[in-house]
Amino acid sequence: MKPLLMRHSEPINESFKIWRNFQPYHHNPWHYHPECEITYIFKGRGILFVGDKMMEYGNDELVMMGPNLPHEWRSRHVMNTPDLYSESVSIHFNQFFLGDAFYQLAEVAALKDFLAQSVRGIKISDQAVKATLKQIFDELLHTDGIPKIYKLLEVLHVMAVCNDRQYLSSNSFVDSIDQSNNHRINQVYAYVMKHFTKAISIADVAAVINMTPTSFCRFFKDRTHKSFIRYLNEIRVGYACRLLLEGQLSISQVAYESGFGNLSNFNKQFRAIKGINPTVFIKDHFNDFT
Repeated sequence: MKPLLMRHSEPINESFKIWRNFQPYHHNPWHYHPECEITYIFKGRGILFVGDKMMEYGNDELVMMGPNLPHEWRSRHVMNTPDLYSESVSIHFNQFFLGDAFYQLAEVAALKDFLAQSVRGIKISDQAVKATLKQIFDELLHTDGIPKIYKLLEVLHVMAVCNDRQYLSSNSFVDSIDQSNNHRINQVYAYVMKHFTKAISIADVAAVINMTPTSFCRFFKDRTHKSFIRYLNEIRVGYACRLLLEGQLSISQVAYESGFGNLSNFNKQFRAIKGINPTVFIKDHFNDFT
């Protein structure tokens, strides 16, 4: 299964699209689109899968996605909790909507570099920057004409010069995407996103792209510079971190819910990836807030 190419309706008489969401993202599949995407989460909690990584998101989260970067927002969904929903504003725009000549201007060098880096996905963490952009996002929803373009450029400029930012996906993921190879590696990523909480064998994944297990292992390592098992464990451990911090399941239950077959293997892989065991991870997290 490939990530879906999601085509949004073209805005009429507008150079880019902005809209407000008032519903959970959990229906949003693993997908990509040629447009850049900036999303500001006003309210909501969940996990964001982006490239070969995942992150928790919460209120006042600000994320930039470059073109064709596969991602999926999964809002936290709890039964019988009707007020638990996601409220956000998203912008989709073609990175060259102002023309190639615009990006040759000396004054645009920082923005040009920021857009190039956005192919990995970027999270902005600076609280003052997010407060400024939160207001601009709200204004953008009610702005037309040239002022609307100016405000988008203001958003991009503020993000581009912000130093407190985090790259979400790895360079190896970006390098692994081979447009001429029919996105075979992306088919692998999509399969993992759908099935990582269940048992997955190398033979299962190899069959998705019509390879033998041996050829698949070599193919994956060449593209990503890591073994498939390492990648799968990183995704599972990332998901386990979310479950641990929610505090609704025991460590043993989390081990099985995140796709590990037994507690011993879970503890071993968790320590290999996070450097600490699950119990210490929980204590360290909550000590940060005391």
